[in-house]
Amino acid sequence: MIKLKEIAQLFGGELIGNGEIPIRGIASIETAEHGQIAFLANPRYKALLKKTRASAVIVPLGIKQAKVAIICTPKPYLAYAKVARLFYKWPYTFEGISEDAYIGKGVSLGKKITIYPSAYIDDNAQIGDEVIIFPGVYIGPRVKVGAKTLVYPNVTILADCKIGRGVVIHSGVVIGSDGFGYSKDEQGHYVKIPQMGIVEIEDEVEIGANTTIDRAALGETLVKRGTKIDNLVQIAHNVVIGEDSIIVAQVGIAGSTKLGNRVRLAGQAGVVGHVQIGNGATIGAKTGVAKSVPKEAKMASGVPAMPYQTYLRAMAVLPKLPTLLSRLKRLEREIERLKEEKK
Repeated sequence: MIKLKEIAQLFGGELIGNGEIPIRGIASIETAEHGQIAFLANPRYKALLKKTRASAVIVPLGIKQAKVAIICTPKPYLAYAKVARLFYKWPYTFEGISEDAYIGKGVSLGKKITIYPSAYIDDNAQIGDEVIIFPGVYIGPRVKVGAKTLVYPNVTILADCKIGRGVVIHSGVVIGSDGFGYSKDEQGHYVKIPQMGIVEIEDEVEIGANTTIDRAALGETLVKRGTKIDNLVQIAHNVVIGEDSIIVAQVGIAGSTKLGNRVRLAGQAGVVGHVQIGNGATIGAKTGVAKSVPKEAKMASGVPAMPYQTYLRAMAVLPKLPTLLSRLKRLEREIERLKEEKK
């Protein structure tokens, strides 16, 4: 239990109501019960404040009255994230190194490590303090894993890759698989180009389930600090992703592309190789990026990618194309008729 006023102090919110109310948990505004706190991020849904059974609600600044206690804040969704962390309980209890885990020669293990059964740590790997490694994980030779990193089941981290501090790697991720590099010989057969680089993941990155990040042909594929990657993302060799970027599900980024800081790629966007996307750019869902996007571009959408306002105008015209085509054909016939009359 925690008092409501203490929750308000957590993120500097303005409390309107009884600060002594005890809060035991958090839930959605539709399902919350007495003793729980909920949140409302969008003022359009403020009618839900009349129906909720929650004891308190986190709301945007524009709302000042409700039948329940409220905490006003300019960023209710961020406040929700901070409050949810108060009530989140880690569901796993195993601590220590299982006898059924394989630990190779020369492995360096930090303090307070958890390694579950069936994990495989190859020779000369370095595992930092308070790392948790779940069953079915393979960590290759000379891999470095920073402190407080969490590696969920069936993750593969191949040789020599570097994982920073506080990284979260979800199930099925493959880090350090070969980049897709081939060259044709005189007979037209494909000759594999050895992929001799590594992958480096900096601190506080989160990588979603079944994402793949290929090792560099030479040098490194790099994901910088604080970036969050969704499920089912493909990141090719020698890609660089800047700090605090968001990569949504089913995005594909081809080789040697460089993303700046705070870039956002929406779902199913595809980026060709050897281009650059500038700081702060947003790429819309299903967009095909065929050339570099400057940092001045706030948002690009469409196939091929174009400025968002241009894309909206193009989409507005698209349903009218059949009618416009019919009109064009009529005009062409009329022009031909006038030509004949003139003759």
